[in-house]
Amino acid sequence: MATDKPLTLRRQKGSTSSKQRQRSDSLQVEVLVDTGVFHLDQPFSYFVPEEMRDSVCVGSLVRVPFKNDLRNGVVLSTSSSHQAALKPICGLLSSVCLRESFLEYTKKVSERYISNQASILSAALPSFTKTANEASQANFRHVRRSSKPQRKLFLLNRLESIESRVQRMASNAKGSNLLIIVPTQKDIERLKLGLPRLEQLVVEIGSHLSPSHRRKNFQVAATAQSLIVIGTRSAILAPMATVDEIVVADDSVEHFQEQKAPYWNLRDMALLRSEAEHCNLSFISHSPSLELARLVDLGWISLVSERRFLTGHRASIATEPDSYHGTIRKALKIGPVLVSVADRGYANTFSCQRCRNRALCKCGGRLLMGTKNHYSCSICDYQSDQWRCHTCQSDQIRIIRGGAEKIVEELGKAFPKVAVFTSTGDKQITQVDPSPCIVVSTFGVEPEVHGQYAGAVLLNGEALLNRPFIRAEEELRFRWFKLAAKVRSSGFIYLSLPSRHHLSQALIADNVMRAIRFESAEREAVALPPSFRILQVSGEERSMSALRRKLLEQFKELEILASSDNRTIHLKVSHQCAQSLSISLKALQKYRSAAGLELLSIRVDPYKV
Repeated sequence: MATDKPLTLRRQKGSTSSKQRQRSDSLQVEVLVDTGVFHLDQPFSYFVPEEMRDSVCVGSLVRVPFKNDLRNGVVLSTSSSHQAALKPICGLLSSVCLRESFLEYTKKVSERYISNQASILSAALPSFTKTANEASQANFRHVRRSSKPQRKLFLLNRLESIESRVQRMASNAKGSNLLIIVPTQKDIERLKLGLPRLEQLVVEIGSHLSPSHRRKNFQVAATAQSLIVIGTRSAILAPMATVDEIVVADDSVEHFQEQKAPYWNLRDMALLRSEAEHCNLSFISHSPSLELARLVDLGWISLVSERRFLTGHRASIATEPDSYHGTIRKALKIGPVLVSVADRGYANTFSCQRCRNRALCKCGGRLLMGTKNHYSCSICDYQSDQWRCHTCQSDQIRIIRGGAEKIVEELGKAFPKVAVFTSTGDKQITQVDPSPCIVVSTFGVEPEVHGQYAGAVLLNGEALLNRPFIRAEEELRFRWFKLAAKVRSSGFIYLSLPSRHHLSQALIADNVMRAIRFESAEREAVALPPSFRILQVSGEERSMSALRRKLLEQFKELEILASSDNRTIHLKVSHQCAQSLSISLKALQKYRSAAGLELLSIRVDPYKV
């Protein structure tokens, strides 16, 4: 079990050579070792050999003996006092020295996401192939800024892209260190196109880089002054010599949810880093998350709204039950039209035309249509070019949710003289000419077009809205406002929802906060995020039953929702009680680790519930 006093690793008698014996004035260090064991989350004491005394300081990355192996570690403190029979550190992993504010940040992250600090630091560092022979360290002492850091949400209008705003902010940040986080590698490439003329050094960080490239960029980012670090989700953990401002684009996307334990969310990671590093923080979006909207209402983040009505230049918006063909005809007179669909392929879901029963395989899996008259099972390896209903034996199908290829087939018949292109995840088009054409695309892979699209048809609204997770409406709002920004100011937009729906009303009024207020009120009425916190805990059934009883005894305000198999529980808790609940769950994890029991899987504020 963890104790307040640092543990020491003792040498066996006769194992210390004369060169390694400690002197009365030897330097002792406390090292946080990456042991891979959850409950060993405290520093261990080592001594520094005489030849390394000038190279080791707080934040140094070192290689140390631990049991019968060598492990990586970070120096947390140093002192001239010494204890007998301490083992020596073996060497430095890098010339980089992590700042104390960054170490404090990783500690806050471990507390927030019920993890240990060593694992967070391990995720922040690249893989090291060998220890550094010599370390000419570039140490930068963190200077506490006297002014209060500014935290802002820039709500862009439809005519400005995320890339152009970030590039403008980077151009105005001369002499400052910027950390810019975007959702995907594709966004990095688009953003970097506008940055070569800047004086600052631009460094890219992300999991898509090779190990050697990551090590090189890690070294530069952690030591250089006046630079811009651009990266995807993992870049929020990039150590920097100093960080003056963090910029996050489109905070509500699923790309910003870490897929491995401890399953952190980038938005909260950026907020924690801004607090620990005392740096400015800017969020940029056309449609922010409900969590950011809540912080704006609390006054913790200031809103800089740049959405405005453009007199005489507002898009013409049509909605269901009107046909979207009319929108396409109008837009084709002046340029290309974007048709956004939810799925690739032919039809993700279909049923029998006669009895309306859903098309299922003999194994019980759902049947899909990859192309016309080609059927495959979503579970087993069944494939066929014929289908017949198991209930009524009819062979007539009814498309419930058509994919990209189905829509292309329909549009080819309706507009026979117009070129129709398809862009999906497995067959992506990067750019199209500004001449009249139709582009059918799934979300996130829309081709670029010079001068923007003349029109956009946003399909599958009802299907996307009714997906079985609480962020379905928020995700659809983000998707549609993002796509609307690709349309010219005087273009045409079609929404596959009725005009009375609050999302349609928000798009017609060009007022995203209107939809956000409606969604927030709905969530608050049923005690769901962002007004409440949710922790998802999974484990064996016996452990879950005992945990439920103990939590209900300790936290009277806690609401616990169990799954049908009793292996997963969802804990609904107020923001005021969330910290004490996290402390209790972390203590439980340490106990299970020390007892040799399997750790529970814990997700704090999971994206999909």
